[in-house]
Amino acid sequence: MKKILFSALAAMFLLCGCKSIPQETFTLATFNIRCPVDKTPNTWQERKPRCLAVIRKNQFDIFGVQEAVRSQLDDLLGDEFLFIGGGRDDFKNKGEFSAILYRKDRFELIRGGTFGLSEKPSVPGYKSWKTAYPRIATWGLFRDKRTGKEFIYYNTHLDHVSELARINGIKLLVRHASENAKGKPLIISGDFNAKPTSPTYQTASSLLNDSAKVSLTPHVGPVQTFHGFGRYVRTYPIDFIFVSDEIRVLSHKTDGTKFPEGFPSDHYPVITRLHLK
Repeated sequence: MKKILFSALAAMFLLCGCKSIPQETFTLATFNIRCPVDKTPNTWQERKPRCLAVIRKNQFDIFGVQEAVRSQLDDLLGDEFLFIGGGRDDFKNKGEFSAILYRKDRFELIRGGTFGLSEKPSVPGYKSWKTAYPRIATWGLFRDKRTGKEFIYYNTHLDHVSELARINGIKLLVRHASENAKGKPLIISGDFNAKPTSPTYQTASSLLNDSAKVSLTPHVGPVQTFHGFGRYVRTYPIDFIFVSDEIRVLSHKTDGTKFPEGFPSDHYPVITRLHLK
């Protein structure tokens, strides 16, 4: 009955355009933007305006990125966003980031940081569990300037080769999040490189709700999230947004936009509209 009521309310908000609700909701996304290693038509300089167009079209308020290097982050920040996160090689500026970008006029970062998904989480660049690359997670405690409400957000990119690294990495992240959240609304997003049937997914879903499954309105867009610049057709996602029970998911979307010049990335962004209860 409660879910039916929430669904009815969500539909009313969407239909009537109530002005009070957008003040209390925000758009959160996860977006693997692909590191700058490809040739035309997928160089970063060619893809950058496509990525920015998708971010603007969907009005991202806060989002996690994967595979971003520092120069790409600088291109995405503009005058609107700040970010938290460090590169996986030194927890500063070297290597790929799993950064969190947030609108500076909407959110205040209270504290946060980056740690390794390894047997030595405080050591930058450390590799464990047969991982192909060092893997990291970035987290932040944020305050919504409009409502004063606080939430904790984790963003990560799990290994694409080693299942052992994915399983142990998500276990470490979930343990860190459980100890850190202390009852606050909690979000975990990222490129999990894992199917919904995998132990990795099951570990995350044992703590939090898959936003696609608890959305008050039906999912919109492709089911798959990784497409390899249109080379692959798959029937499952590998990019997810998980939320705790204190967070209401009003909508869930995968943006499958392809521009005449090509795709923004080899992943589609996953986009949610959230409300802190």
